[in-house]
Amino acid sequence: MPTQLTVARHTFFDFGPPNDFYEIINVAPNGNELSVQRALVTPPGIACIQPAKVELSSGILHESMEELLQSKNPCAIPEKELRRERQRCKKCLVFSGVDVTMQVNCAGKDRQIRTDILDRDLFDSASKTPKNTSWSMAVLQRLDSTLGPGVMDKPIFSVDTTQPAQPVRGNLIDQILAGTFDPLFGPQTKVSAIAQDAAKEPPPPPTIQIETVSPFAPLLPELPKYPPIAKLARLEGLVQATFEVGEDGVIRNISFVSEPRLRMLQPAVSESISKWKFSQSAWGKNEKASIRFQLNCNLP
Repeated sequence: MPTQLTVARHTFFDFGPPNDFYEIINVAPNGNELSVQRALVTPPGIACIQPAKVELSSGILHESMEELLQSKNPCAIPEKELRRERQRCKKCLVFSGVDVTMQVNCAGKDRQIRTDILDRDLFDSASKTPKNTSWSMAVLQRLDSTLGPGVMDKPIFSVDTTQPAQPVRGNLIDQILAGTFDPLFGPQTKVSAIAQDAAKEPPPPPTIQIETVSPFAPLLPELPKYPPIAKLARLEGLVQATFEVGEDGVIRNISFVSEPRLRMLQPAVSESISKWKFSQSAWGKNEKASIRFQLNCNLP
């Protein structure tokens, strides 16, 4: 029975971006328990809006390696069985799935155990998943249970464009950057290159600026928020609005004269302007405002 385990998992979806997620999971003994560490490497999606990311998580499994592997020694799985399971659906249309490579040391030599988890294995309770693939899924599920939210917990259409802080450099990150795990994902993918991209200085954040408000300037005007869906749609430009400051100082009758393509930005501008305050000299007057939304990204 192996004492250590490394898992390379590539999860892919037919929607996105991003469409691909790469994980390296290291499992090592820690006394009577197992120490589990995961690095989730995500390629860049939309330019400047979804940069490459590396996210680290870790946990402890209160069981032995034999219990994790359900008393099944991966060194004893015949290669012919694994190959047959990977070829079980040559002509099937697969839109989403998971490519898994488990690396274990067998009699002093590293062995790679590959299984392909199809979308039907993930989402169809009557998929008739073959035994070794089913076993791989069970081991991964057990590991995921101690690592917290993962790929399957991410929203289908992510509009959260915040950029998490990059993880502190450590042994696992250094190994990824050095290309140690690249062979586990095949010649088509260089996880090290994605991680190096994630380590670069992030692009500047989008900005919002009030260019003009006339004839009276508001008192401490609140800036609108950049709608996340507008960021993903790469919308930027000058939004022009007209409105009335009522006799009681309340903002009324907000309308827009900016070009139609910027319509997605208008609700955020309307919500912001409705909160503006003016001195009494502006009450009962009509106002014009121009607000510029800028992504600060060299888009093609």
